[in-house]
Amino acid sequence: MNDEKELKEELDFSSEEVKKVVKKAKLFTVLRNVVITLVVLVILGIAIFISNLLILDRMARNVWADEYIFNQVARPNSYISQARGKDGFLAGEMEFVTYRIVGERAVCDGTYIIKYIPLPIISGIYGHSALGQQLAQIGTEDGEQRYYNRAGNREMMFYHPEVEYKNYKNDLNLLEEIGNDKYIEMALSFDQDYSVEAVKELLPDKLTQAWYWVDSFSKGDLDGLKGHYAEIEITGQDGKPTVEKIYHEPQALHTNEVYNKVYGMKAITNTGEEIEDPCDSFIRAIEYGTNNKSRYQIDFQELYNKLSDSNGEISRDNIRVIGVVVTGDASSLGLLKDADYIKASSLGIVVNKY
Repeated sequence: MNDEKELKEELDFSSEEVKKVVKKAKLFTVLRNVVITLVVLVILGIAIFISNLLILDRMARNVWADEYIFNQVARPNSYISQARGKDGFLAGEMEFVTYRIVGERAVCDGTYIIKYIPLPIISGIYGHSALGQQLAQIGTEDGEQRYYNRAGNREMMFYHPEVEYKNYKNDLNLLEEIGNDKYIEMALSFDQDYSVEAVKELLPDKLTQAWYWVDSFSKGDLDGLKGHYAEIEITGQDGKPTVEKIYHEPQALHTNEVYNKVYGMKAITNTGEEIEDPCDSFIRAIEYGTNNKSRYQIDFQELYNKLSDSNGEISRDNIRVIGVVVTGDASSLGLLKDADYIKASSLGIVVNKY
């Protein structure tokens, strides 16, 4: 019993000495936990920061690759001059600056921005885009409608040879008004489809052939382009609904068509040099875009399906040209005025030579 009493006296927790020891122990434990927590948070923060950079960097490179490869099969005479990325936390955006080559001039064609976030894996696009966003439609005195992008550049129009239009643009008639001190960009729509080699023989040597419009339209696509009746329901004066048929005229396609996209081949590089074999570059771009996941994979797959043969391959014989974008001055374009293979001519950018 005496031993037990002595032990209780030794372990008297109410004594000041024991209280000090306990207090120091608690303080040490708190400080240790705080230090451990801070170290863990710092390490976790660094890990998250590095992971965020790596993920967004990979996504930025994918966005750049997507835009570059899609630009090889669409966006007539349009090139990407630079891309600038801006990353935040689990979100980033990339701004693309584009230009068109007109004669010996590079003309700014606006910018567009693509946003990307890893969770969920979706992206958005805004600003001036060569995909159909932000086109201004301006009416003229003669009732004509002209399209402009956000950079203020005129959008060229294209007319499919298998569609009969009520009116065809003939902007070759404007050459005298423009004068010979300008470089001119113009889209020519043909009367039928041709091979690339035939187009090169048809057009004057003084013109720069910048882009070939490839026929990638299925029968269903063409039916949608042709004139057709559509039924709409209207309310009569008696308050009863009636159905009327409204005729829609065939519509020409503009450069940045959202549906029924205008696809084709670059005929010059981004520095204005002639591409010797545009068909090869075009086919390789489609195959790459079809086999790799991207924001445009569906577009590439549709293009591949429309151009491939029964063996599932795209050959040169499958590629038929129904239009072209050319550049030059008024005198060189004037050589086309009596060309019977041109059904329509649509003005693009006009810029001073100097």
